[in-house]
Amino acid sequence: MMSQVQEVAPLSDSDPLHQMNVVVLDDSEVDRKRLIRLCSEAGLNFEATEVASISEMEHALREKDYDVVFIDYLLAGEDGLGAVDALARLESQSAVSIMIAGEGRIDIAVEAMRRGCSDYMTKSKLTVETIQKSVSTAFERRMMTLSLMEERERRKHLEMAIRRYAGSCSAEMRSILAGTLRRVRRLRSQKLSIEYGEQLGDLEKSIDRLWDALPQFEADTNRVIESTYKPAHVAVDSPMIKGTAEPARLNTS
Repeated sequence: MMSQVQEVAPLSDSDPLHQMNVVVLDDSEVDRKRLIRLCSEAGLNFEATEVASISEMEHALREKDYDVVFIDYLLAGEDGLGAVDALARLESQSAVSIMIAGEGRIDIAVEAMRRGCSDYMTKSKLTVETIQKSVSTAFERRMMTLSLMEERERRKHLEMAIRRYAGSCSAEMRSILAGTLRRVRRLRSQKLSIEYGEQLGDLEKSIDRLWDALPQFEADTNRVIESTYKPAHVAVDSPMIKGTAEPARLNTS
């Protein structure tokens, strides 16, 4: 059975707009009450929802948005890592999670952080100071994680823009070169002086060399992108630029 407890720290602004929503997951009511009391003494202005199981936690998290979820590792018939996974599956929730476990369980701390937990506290060392530090650290790490995710997304968009640019440039260059070559060949079909004809022949050869160099231009662009923006991978033969990676036959008819 879930119970809801509101704790407002002395000297804190009790305006609900400045109040955090907190979930405390622990199958021991005594330990839940102790953590809530310490959070209040730490100066946190919050409303706490107490839950004793992962299913109760999931139910609470679906009801409204939360800011912090305190997760005890040892639960009846389950463990806190399962709670971390359950929180991660709720895409609508942006709450930071803090794991609480026994002393010396570094393995749990490492695994919890790997699965997305924002911080870790030792149950026997819960104090006002450790709670203040842990909550601050959890929010700081979440901000860093979100910034990295946004940066990867920005890099991905930039990579795609560069690829589109490379593809559109080569397509435009092919169009220009093809048109120029057609005009050159029309001029050569006319009766011109030998010297003028030789100059047109040289120009035609230069255009052919530029045409042949276009695939290498695209390949070099792809290599620069892949070496600079490793987090994002886009196939060279992406439908977005399909047809520009292989040399095309110059149509001058």
